[in-house]
Amino acid sequence: MRASPRGREMRLEARPCGTLDANMLVPILFASSLVAATPAHAADPKSDAQVLLLRWLGAQNTGDFEAYQSLYAPTFTGVRRSGPRTASFDRAGWMADRERMFRKPMTVSTERVRVIADAASARVIFVQRWASGGYSDVGAKELVLRRGPDGFRIAREELFGSATGKTGEVDVEAFRRFAFVVDGEVVVSQNPDDGWASGPPVLEKPGADSLLIRTRRPVDVAKMPPALARLRGMPIRLLSSTGERCQAKLGAFLLRGRVISDGDDAEHSWAEGAHLLVAKVDGDWRACAGATWARAADLPAPVVSPAEAPSKEVRKLALATFSALPQSVKLQEKFDAWYPTEHEGARSPSLRWFEYQKPRAEVRVLHLGAKGPTLVSVSALIDEGCNGEAATGAVWALWELGGDAANPRLVLRNAPDGETTLRPTAAVDLNGDGHAALLFDGFDDYAAPNAAGQPGFIERGVVRLLDGLYLDVAGPTTPILICPC
Repeated sequence: MRASPRGREMRLEARPCGTLDANMLVPILFASSLVAATPAHAADPKSDAQVLLLRWLGAQNTGDFEAYQSLYAPTFTGVRRSGPRTASFDRAGWMADRERMFRKPMTVSTERVRVIADAASARVIFVQRWASGGYSDVGAKELVLRRGPDGFRIAREELFGSATGKTGEVDVEAFRRFAFVVDGEVVVSQNPDDGWASGPPVLEKPGADSLLIRTRRPVDVAKMPPALARLRGMPIRLLSSTGERCQAKLGAFLLRGRVISDGDDAEHSWAEGAHLLVAKVDGDWRACAGATWARAADLPAPVVSPAEAPSKEVRKLALATFSALPQSVKLQEKFDAWYPTEHEGARSPSLRWFEYQKPRAEVRVLHLGAKGPTLVSVSALIDEGCNGEAATGAVWALWELGGDAANPRLVLRNAPDGETTLRPTAAVDLNGDGHAALLFDGFDDYAAPNAAGQPGFIERGVVRLLDGLYLDVAGPTTPILICPC
């Protein structure tokens, strides 16, 4: 079984994984071959969209402008952002702008790729890292694809944000509005510079979770950017999904390493783990206990609306709608095929996949302010079996509740993909623009397994609107380096 955080207690053996072998290289070689492939369409629309993304990356990284142009539909529109500057283009304007870009070698890569596709269209959402010469940036991007005579083509492209990709850079204003709190420490940067350290890694004593290995390194403040160093002493509010916990100040900085592993060597654990720049909290630790995020104390106190249990009627409607989602139907088929392998050939009873494994599907209601819409969330995960006889997957669906008490209706407000799930805990307007972000616990991403075969994992995070849907998932990741089976 996978050692996912919600199912660690089910693991029978914790053993470290070895280095990459030939079998692990197969997906990499396959992906490389797809860059050169140019099929009109694949049998699976999701695979078709993934092929196009690889061709899009390959054209840019090899400087093949003709191949790049061929991927765009005649009616294409695009939005480009560079720092605070925004520009919109039609196809002709986009290609004129991109042709200048292609005159210099560039490097383009993607992270956290999500593909939502049907026969006619697809959406590809990812974090893009772009670099050329001395400039680099990173930001969330979306490609909207439409099916034509020659297969999928890009109908719209938008970069939703642009931050320079320099290690250690922090958007201080964004940090003041919202900062994660992990293990009682405020996360200042998820991309720190190890050069700020003034000493070697040191192992922390094990906590309640014996597999969570935490390391720390002292920081030389003189090596940090002045804008970050000045944050020490800043008054902050510490909050959770239920509202404000306490007020305090940012204390001393340190570099924090975190990894889920069975190792006990400080240097090795530091090398394997995710690194954060964190600040200690100067305040009443008892009052602040349980905080999951922080905000500058001089900003208005946000209204936090905790998730609530649904009524019986809404729960019944939500689970029926959830069960009918295409992603849920596919997981039901996998479950029905796996069940006899575990139960001596017995056929699955009339049991829905999300009712088999604890915790079962979770239904929650979120109210987005007094005048805002009501959202209904269903989160479910199944992780049974190994290899070809596995029932593994995850679905998170979010709807806006409409209609009336007698005739409620649900309108989808995210894009379920069958491989990711999270559990919203609260809604909060972080920017004062009337659009709520959702705090969540337990993001599991089976679409992005690491070399150990484990899903991507975010213990706590936030999901924001992206092009009208709740798609932009963010939070400190923790690598899981325990072999799954």
